[in-house]
Amino acid sequence: MKEELVRVEHGCFQREEQEYHFELSISRGECIGIYVDDHLTSGTAYLDIFKGGTHMKRGKAFSCGRRVGGQALERWILQNSMIVDKYRFASRELTVWDFLVALGRSLNRSQRKQAELRLRSAEAADTMRQMGLLLPMELSLAEVSLLDYYRLCVFRAWLWNSELLVLDRLTEVLRQKDLEKFMRCVRLLLEHGAAVILFDLDEAFMYRCCDRIDVIKDRKTYYRLYPEEYGEKLYELLGWKCRSSGVKQDGQYDGTRVILSVSDLAFPGMPPLNFQICGGEIAFLRDENYSTAVRLRNCFLGGQRWLGGTFRLGGTEYTHGELAKLIGTDIGIQIERPDRPNGVLFDNLTALDNLSTCLLPKAGKWVDTRRLTENILDEASRWFPREALQKPLWTWPLPQRLRFSYYKWYLLNPKLLICFFPFAGQETAHHDMVIDMLVTCAERGMAIWVISSGIDAICEKTENREFLRRLRYLN
Repeated sequence: MKEELVRVEHGCFQREEQEYHFELSISRGECIGIYVDDHLTSGTAYLDIFKGGTHMKRGKAFSCGRRVGGQALERWILQNSMIVDKYRFASRELTVWDFLVALGRSLNRSQRKQAELRLRSAEAADTMRQMGLLLPMELSLAEVSLLDYYRLCVFRAWLWNSELLVLDRLTEVLRQKDLEKFMRCVRLLLEHGAAVILFDLDEAFMYRCCDRIDVIKDRKTYYRLYPEEYGEKLYELLGWKCRSSGVKQDGQYDGTRVILSVSDLAFPGMPPLNFQICGGEIAFLRDENYSTAVRLRNCFLGGQRWLGGTFRLGGTEYTHGELAKLIGTDIGIQIERPDRPNGVLFDNLTALDNLSTCLLPKAGKWVDTRRLTENILDEASRWFPREALQKPLWTWPLPQRLRFSYYKWYLLNPKLLICFFPFAGQETAHHDMVIDMLVTCAERGMAIWVISSGIDAICEKTENREFLRRLRYLN
């Protein structure tokens, strides 16, 4: 039997006035998956147990076999665990050595000395070699590849003898082949006696890697799923229907009018793009590590030019210099969070003002502005409460702001709508809303270009047949 590190029975946890009922059971050498029905609430609260933001109010807690109180449990977790999330820490000033030693933990002089000695040891060199880390210690952290950065995070957990490593949604940033390499490092850490919590929304990935999956539903630990139950049982627990057909097959939508056509469109560090998207079609370009999205965003929202090739919209060829006059009119850009910089919403304006600022110029100079604004309000009131439309967007909850951002494109009706990672960071409960709005925009005749990591699991869960019919994979 494996040595137990943490156990919480009938735990009642509190975060920001909300209560959650979690049960924890973590032992050495175990890789435990955590799958939540709502990442914004339950997911954040669960992760914050390991950050010190969620506190145990009631329940029985054990640490390394000893009964402890809530404060002692928090103290053990903060001292003995590390969290690695999808947001990379990058700095040109800091080196690999700084990342491993200075940023590992809060240190006194003696602890720092011990860490430096261990990092110089033959054991550390051998562990780095086994993890595939062949990096000079003086290398700038910003120059480290994405895969090596996350390998360094695992090595740092080994260096500091962390008992518990928490991995948060790394499938959203690492390519499939890099995930396999990364998990070899994680398995090495498990062999050294640490425990790993795999927090993710890609159940297929967790099926391959986890000894058990704890399903969190309705703000509580709902079920513990073991390997013999992996598969459709997870969908049953969460109330989702699993389609039996393969989701990677293209839909049956037959668009007739080509809206976007790119031929040998080349950017640094990626293969040339060659494809067409028809009006009403939802075309999916897979980007496992965000590299393609960064280059395309810099192209459409920044100054990066393509190296060669042709870009045709509605049959007309455009140069990169001509794109600026198309953005916001013939080309819509939808980023992950539309209220962030370069997004499509202005939080300090009312929802009605957000719509008017983009629709009034399109109407021309000789128009009754007041009457048109009233017409916009009447039309939008069919989708959103009239009183809410006259309030600043910052007062709206995030799901409604997200829906409103797509509605803005629905009214503006560009020829091409480019969506960068539309499902990233969104709650599972909001995926169908995003899918519905993508279909709504496609039904107006827009060509929808989605750049994102894998959406296979999302396609499995959705019941929107029209989305699946219009979906086509570009790579």
